[in-house]
Amino acid sequence: MKKYVFIVAILVAGTVSMLLIRRKPAVAEESKPAPTEKDVSQTFPITISSDVPHDVSGQATPQNLCTFAWDEFFALNWKSDYEQSGTRGTPDKKWRYETDKNPYPPLFVWETYKHRTELRPATNVMSKFDTVPYYTYYNWTQPLKGTDTTVFNNLDENNEIGSCIVFGQSITNDKQYQVLYQAKVNRDEYNYIKTNFGTKEKLYQGNINNKDSITADSAYFKGSTSTCESDTISVNGKGKGRVICLPCGNNQRVTEGAIEIKTAWRRLKPNEDSTRYVMRTVLTYAQTSNGFRAVNERYALIGIHIIHKTQTFPNFVFATFEQVDVQNSLAGTGHITDMGYIKLDRKGNPTGPFIKNYPRYHPIPKVVASSTTAAHSLILQRNPKSIWQYYRLVGVQAATTSDSTSFSYFLANYVIESDDILAKFRGSSIGHPMDNKVNVIYGGKGYVMGGCQGCHGASQVGLGTDCSFLLDTVDKPVHHPDTGFTSSKLQRYLNAFRRVREEQK
Repeated sequence: MKKYVFIVAILVAGTVSMLLIRRKPAVAEESKPAPTEKDVSQTFPITISSDVPHDVSGQATPQNLCTFAWDEFFALNWKSDYEQSGTRGTPDKKWRYETDKNPYPPLFVWETYKHRTELRPATNVMSKFDTVPYYTYYNWTQPLKGTDTTVFNNLDENNEIGSCIVFGQSITNDKQYQVLYQAKVNRDEYNYIKTNFGTKEKLYQGNINNKDSITADSAYFKGSTSTCESDTISVNGKGKGRVICLPCGNNQRVTEGAIEIKTAWRRLKPNEDSTRYVMRTVLTYAQTSNGFRAVNERYALIGIHIIHKTQTFPNFVFATFEQVDVQNSLAGTGHITDMGYIKLDRKGNPTGPFIKNYPRYHPIPKVVASSTTAAHSLILQRNPKSIWQYYRLVGVQAATTSDSTSFSYFLANYVIESDDILAKFRGSSIGHPMDNKVNVIYGGKGYVMGGCQGCHGASQVGLGTDCSFLLDTVDKPVHHPDTGFTSSKLQRYLNAFRRVREEQK
């Protein structure tokens, strides 16, 4: 198999269908009064296609948001054409769900996106998007002999933004099956950063410019009406190359907008049914008899975030999915996973009790569960063996609002935002997760947003990142992969947000 690059950038710019281009974008005001679950009729016109939707079509109802999420999901989990073309982030147009006799293809489109260490390389030199996968760290050690370091899934994070560490089979196996994570970006986001902020020094200055502008004008630059890249050009070029405004997906253009993918994985016990999971050979990092080494292992995919910046929702649409057995009360008969977590202190050390079979702090909305039923029915008509019958949508967050009763306001994935810090987030920073202070801007105004968008918004307002934790200066470029149970990531974020607070006094 050819090995050219590491991460997949969904859909190249000229493969968008005419059907997609004709779609009308959703309407968003206050990012529009965020919809409630009552606004939905229980039909979901889900499209199974290799074309990634660029924006939400029609009104931004819970129904349409769920449909958009599933449309993205099926497109991004299309078979990649990497083996044929050596191109990352593009689908194999000859492949079909209904003609594949296997539960899933050998490589998904999103898997070929660029990894966070390729976006922020220790070498400080960003390569072309379609180069061979190459992960760099400031402190790097040799892989164990025979390890393939060019696999597409590099699980170099072992915690949830420094707040906690998570394990499967916590009742019978304590801490043996730790959840690991990775983050990737598509071609549009990668090339925008490479073109405009291609070194750590340029990106750091962009962070400062964004933060200063937000403090002064509640906008990325004076006179701006949105936070899309196109706006930096339309207002006399005031923001271009100076502030970070990632490209937005637009149904009238061929570019899909910035997309980030975060995934959660763990090893399975020998007696767990691996046919209910996407299984991949991944890269992990462990302390061995030969020291700290990169190793290959077989891991199961248990959670997926799709984070998509669109013209209608420039603070990103957050759609999150998880494997159906992660929560015991919702697991299939005989498929209990006993997830558990331990919180981390500010130095990254485990602290407090091991919380086993922790609660889901906000239930999956009924309309979301109904959309999963519809999606499962649709995909099983095409392939009765499809692995996606074992994955569900948890929620979709799009509208920026301070209304805590709005649809998916406290969006959280059971295995990606597990503890109450992230699952109940409604604060100004990681250090102040529930202080109900402004954490995101939209249309020149500040909002107190909850869940995923609120947390990412805190990095927008406090760190100048355009709502992306991949673009801040906290441990970027990455010093070393996470290993073992410890990480000082939380302390680094606390320090970063504290500096911001001190500067504002």
